[in-house]
Amino acid sequence: MNIFIKYLFTILLTGCWVGNMSAQVLLEENELVGEKEYFSIEEALKNPSRVYKLNLSNQELTDFPEEIFLFVRLQVLDLYGNNLMSIPAEINTLQNLQFLNLGENKLKSLPPEIGDLPNLLMLDAATNNLEYFPSEICNLPLIQSINLEDNALVNLPGNIGNLTELINLGVRGNKLTTLPESFCDLKMLQAVDLSENSLRELPDSIGRLSNLMIFDIHKNELLEVPPGISRMKNIPYLNMAENELRNIPADIGRLAGLRMLDLSKNALTELPSEIKNLSGLYELNVSDNKLVTLSSSVGNLSRLGVLNLEKNALQNLPPEIGNLAELAELNVSSNILKSLPQEIGKLGDLKTMNLYNNQLSKLPQTIGELSKLEELIINYNSLESVPSTVSGLKQLKVLDLSNNKLTGLPAEIGELKNLITLNLKNNQINSLPETIQNFTQLEYLDIRNNELTEKEVIKMKSKLSSFVKLKL
Repeated sequence: MNIFIKYLFTILLTGCWVGNMSAQVLLEENELVGEKEYFSIEEALKNPSRVYKLNLSNQELTDFPEEIFLFVRLQVLDLYGNNLMSIPAEINTLQNLQFLNLGENKLKSLPPEIGDLPNLLMLDAATNNLEYFPSEICNLPLIQSINLEDNALVNLPGNIGNLTELINLGVRGNKLTTLPESFCDLKMLQAVDLSENSLRELPDSIGRLSNLMIFDIHKNELLEVPPGISRMKNIPYLNMAENELRNIPADIGRLAGLRMLDLSKNALTELPSEIKNLSGLYELNVSDNKLVTLSSSVGNLSRLGVLNLEKNALQNLPPEIGNLAELAELNVSSNILKSLPQEIGKLGDLKTMNLYNNQLSKLPQTIGELSKLEELIINYNSLESVPSTVSGLKQLKVLDLSNNKLTGLPAEIGELKNLITLNLKNNQINSLPETIQNFTQLEYLDIRNNELTEKEVIKMKSKLSSFVKLKL
């Protein structure tokens, strides 16, 4: 999960405080933070009436300590990382409990009595052996975060829609095949992770989750995306990777707030032209699909910073790709490109371009206009020459030209004074230009499996710094 997603989840979880709590009974947030956290039953028993936070995580407990029920003011209970097989029904006597962490135990079930905890805000029961989730828990009036990841749940309760305050729901890594219709009543949801299940469809009413900021449904068995998803107009992150999608509905163009869209590892043959309406999109990943052409409408994504087209069947890129003025990363590796459009030179903000494993026999002269490019990967192609305009790549640090058909390099390559890594392995190079002596920052040069004579090798060594790691 990338930094953007971690940040959003942190905001959601740390924001799980509700103003409806009874001030006479519960400590407010600022008070609770200042209270002592107890790490053993023995220590807590010395002053049971002052125990608000009890942390018994990672203590190899096999049984639930009944002494916990003496701490009637307990608001935070952490039992993470033990070997608990069950939780007693008496858990409902801890009426002040707000945060309950039961993650990484050996629980096969949760007691329905958890549903009697009126002040519970967060429940974490991830990484157990749960096969069902009690419907009684769906009656909790204030709960905002539930984590059930990495269990064995085959379904969610039909009344899950009763959790009207739920903001964050994690159900990754279970065995879900369907979602109950009431799931779409969770209108306060901002983050939901349904990844790594066996879902084959989503209810069309999924669009009612209009407050979603994070929707992760990667690694399921989805065959299609319901048009209703278009109602999530403000969602910034949508991950539908690793499904069985063959097309994307045109309505996806209505997701005006989308910043990151991951459609990788599906069976897509094209993208709808309506994708051009995603004017705020920053990252688009359609790698590992079956795209034969790339819609020219992609050129309308003026805010796009990352474009991943790896592992498709693209034979060319549309000239409109040159309109992506803010593009910083472009990955078109493992396609069947035979040429690049001249407009590629308009990508003035591009820093990384990966063209690995294509069928390129030449590069456009305009490639030298990529003045901010730092990494250029063109290995495993059919390049016979490098244009002299490559001298314009003043910021280039990594250049991989290995496994091509090069017989030499232009003298202008010596102007790449920031170059750190140069890979020329497996070509037909018989000499290198004198200007390689200008590579003052070079640290690594791989020239293996070329046609350099011993005399040329000696000459090359004399031109390079002794600090350069050579592969001959």
